Amino acid sequence: MESSRVRETKQKIKEAFLDLYKQKRIEKISIKEITDRAQINRGTFYVYYVDIYDLKEKVEEEAIEEIKEHALPVIKALIMRQKIDSEVLPKEFFYKEQAILELFFGESAEISAIKKLKKIMQETVVEMFELQKGIDDSGKIKLKYALEYVASAQLGIMAHWFQNNKELPIEELGEIIEKINLTGVITYITNELKEQGQVVPIMTGCKQ
Repeated sequence: MESSRVRETKQKIKEAFLDLYKQKRIEKISIKEITDRAQINRGTFYVYYVDIYDLKEKVEEEAIEEIKEHALPVIKALIMRQKIDSEVLPKEFFYKEQAILELFFGESAEISAIKKLKKIMQETVVEMFELQKGIDDSGKIKLKYALEYVASAQLGIMAHWFQNNKELPIEELGEIIEKINLTGVITYITNELKEQGQVVPIMTGCKQ
């Protein structure tokens, strides 16, 4: 078990890294910048981390556990086509943990980090619907496309919200995601246009 001193030192390193990561890409960040900001010597950094990429990996692992804890209840509710209770929305987490979320939803977010979140979402869907049972190889291939669509769509919406300074209250964002998931994106756009008094183009094969 880590001592309080070790935890404090690692937290300083983590915070210094996250502050810098908001400003520049990881390849532009130096160990010296991190240690100077954390007010520790270079040797102390290497006691805990092999290099800056090892630090990022460990910070991401911790962040993913937090995201799983706060976001999975919402994902499961959406999958089960349930209304999202405002108490389930991780409001405090999304507004408080800005630096952590920058790793996955910020302008500098890397594909590797986003893929980790996608994998969690896809595994959640597979587990809930028991998609590994009784499905032939052709069916599994098709399902992978559906899973990719679902995960990419949810993360894309979250990233857009995050990168636009959370311009909507999280409750309203939750309602948008819920409606799109339950009715489909074309139906959602059509309904929004009608509410705005816009003329909705007639699309062949689509029910209005």
